[in-house]
Amino acid sequence: MNDLIEKYHCKDISSKKITKDKWFIGSALQSVNYTDLSGGYYYYKQPTIWTRMLSVDPVNPYWEVHNETENFLLIDKSNAEIVYFLQSVLATYVQAKLGECIKLYSFGKGSLGFLDANIQEIELEVPFHINKQRVGNYRKIFALVGDRFYPAIDCTEFQINKRGYFEININLSYLEMLCDQLDCIFCGKRYLEIVDSFGIGSEQLISDQRVIRLISLVETVKFIEKYQITVASNYLGHNVKKIYKLLAIQMFLLKIDIDMLKKFLEAVTIAAIKKELIKLQKLDTNLLKKYDSFTLSDRYGITKEIQDALNNSREYIRHYSKKTIKYFTDIPFCGDITSEKDFIEIVYKIQEGK
Repeated sequence: MNDLIEKYHCKDISSKKITKDKWFIGSALQSVNYTDLSGGYYYYKQPTIWTRMLSVDPVNPYWEVHNETENFLLIDKSNAEIVYFLQSVLATYVQAKLGECIKLYSFGKGSLGFLDANIQEIELEVPFHINKQRVGNYRKIFALVGDRFYPAIDCTEFQINKRGYFEININLSYLEMLCDQLDCIFCGKRYLEIVDSFGIGSEQLISDQRVIRLISLVETVKFIEKYQITVASNYLGHNVKKIYKLLAIQMFLLKIDIDMLKKFLEAVTIAAIKKELIKLQKLDTNLLKKYDSFTLSDRYGITKEIQDALNNSREYIRHYSKKTIKYFTDIPFCGDITSEKDFIEIVYKIQEGK
C-alpha cells in the first residue's frame, strides 16, 4: 500500500475524526472536503459509523455499523489515469494476495477499458446521490475465488461543479474475508476476541441475525467509547441510545447475561445498556394485546423490533439462495450460485429490486 501511495504521489488526508458537525461520519467521502481539493491523487484511512444500518432488515454476515476503510480519491484525472490507478489498487490489495490470475468483475455504467484481461466489465447502472441529487454512479467490483463470488472494492464516479471525481473505497473487513477466505467477516481479527468470548460458531455468525447484530453492535460500542460519545439529548447522543437499545434487544433475545460485556465495555456504558435491558424485561406485555402495532410504537415507544422480541414472533434464521437473495453481500452465501451466468443474473436481479 505504501508503495502505491509513493508511486502515484498520493497526498494523505486521513482524519482521526468520527464525527462531522452533529453527525457521525457515515461514509468515508463525508470526511473529506473534496470540493476544496486541487486535482491529484489522495489517500485517506477512515472509520465510519453508518447509523442507517440500524434500520436495515434483514441483516446478513456483512452487517457492520462501524466500518474501517481505506480510500483513494482521484480528482480531474483522465480515464486512462483512472484505469492505471484502479488496476494498481486491485493488484496491490487483491491480486497480490490471491494470485494475479484471479477473475474480477467490474459492474458499472459504461466501460473503463481495463488493460487486464482478468477483469471483466459488465454494464450495470447503480446511481450515486449527494444531498438527494444524482451526481454519478457506483462501480462494484467482485472477485471469484474457488466457486464463491465476493464483493471486493466499491468505486464512485461523479461530477460536482464540472469537476470529475473517482473514489475507491476498500472496506477492510470485506477485504480480509476475501483474501483470507473466511467464513464471514466476523471471523476476522477485529471481531475475534468478542466472538470467542461469546462462544459463537461460524454457522451462527452466518445465519442468526440476532448473533450478527450482537457482535457488530458490541464492537461498535467498544469503538465509540474511544471518542467518549455517550447518550445525550443531542443528535449524536440520540444515535448512541439507538445502538444501546438495539444491543439490549439482542441480549434479551439471546438470553445473554449483562456481565458478559464487562470484558469489553466500561462500567458506565454497561449501566446504560442494562437500563435498556431492564426496560424490556419490565414491559407490560398486556399492552401488546390491547393496542395495535402503530399505537404501541407511536405512543409507548414499543417498536416493531421490541414487539417481535416480546412476542417471540419472529424467525431470525436466514437461509441464502437465488430465490431469497436481497443484497449484493448475500452472494457469497448462496450455495446455489454455481456459474458465472448465475452470478451475473443475480447481480442484475438485486439491482432491479432496489
